[in-house]
Amino acid sequence: MNPAQLKARLENLSPATQVEIVDLTGTQDHYQAVIISPAFEGKMMIEQHRMVFQLVQSEVDSGEVHALTLKTYTPAQYEKSQTKK
Repeated sequence: MNPAQLKARLENLSPATQVEIVDLTGTQDHYQAVIISPAFEGKMMIEQHRMVFQLVQSEVDSGEVHALTLKTYTPAQYEKSQTKK
């Protein structure tokens, strides 16, 4: 799964989801994803991460995606995190 495919898959969380993918090793199987989605509203972080992993579970199980580091935010959380910089 290349970065563009992973990005497109994760954007399926909701129409307003924004995703940034970083290939951490250049091998297209170790990724970091920053995901900003209104679908995360009212959800604990573990619930947010479960929602994301449900979208790529088959690729994780097969080893096509070996590692996926997540940073998940609601739009308000992301905006607040950016104002602290």
